[in-house]
Amino acid sequence: MGHYRSISVTSEIVGGKKKLKVHNPSDYPMVGIGAQGAVFRLSSDRCVKVYDDPRTAYWESKALKMAEGVPYFPKLYETGDQYVVMEYLTGPNLQDYLAEKPGLTESFAEQLLGIVKEMRRLKFARIDTRTGHIIVTEGGKLKVIDHSGAYRTVRRAPFMLFKSLERDGCLDDFLKHVAERDPKLYAKWRRKRIEGADLADVPHLPSPDKLLKKAT
Repeated sequence: MGHYRSISVTSEIVGGKKKLKVHNPSDYPMVGIGAQGAVFRLSSDRCVKVYDDPRTAYWESKALKMAEGVPYFPKLYETGDQYVVMEYLTGPNLQDYLAEKPGLTESFAEQLLGIVKEMRRLKFARIDTRTGHIIVTEGGKLKVIDHSGAYRTVRRAPFMLFKSLERDGCLDDFLKHVAERDPKLYAKWRRKRIEGADLADVPHLPSPDKLLKKAT
């Protein structure tokens, strides 16, 4: 079996769009591919993500190093110029999970709030994610992946998360939970949404009173 360092990912522009090309002389199976790289399973608990751009690998590894020991993030094992070896997570992403089992549980709402708070504590520039980047692992524990933009993209409120939860039919459940558990943070999100007049595709955040009325 060839070493995972022999795997390479490059990109080219086809029809005006970026397309990744994977060269894998090893026997490690590819288990996913996205806009910035491809993921290969190394063992039952480890995988390697190989990127087309070394800068993306650097920023992903930086975020995971900063999040070391935080249960919402995958463990980091090794980094290279264009790859990151990290914990392999089994389970559906939260978007698919909610499609199969509609409704946001109290546990999921609390964990989502915990993820956002940890991103703030770690001083990420992008305090955001989406349900497609959150894995539901064994025991219903949530772990968030894809952090290459954590320090490159500035977003001080989880607007992407709001949009994906709205699509999943769970936004009000989450907002109600936040308004009850951390009213100051919810008020901050509301101010940022009101200030972002150009965010036409981001849902408006109702007042806490309206949220409570909807719940009754």
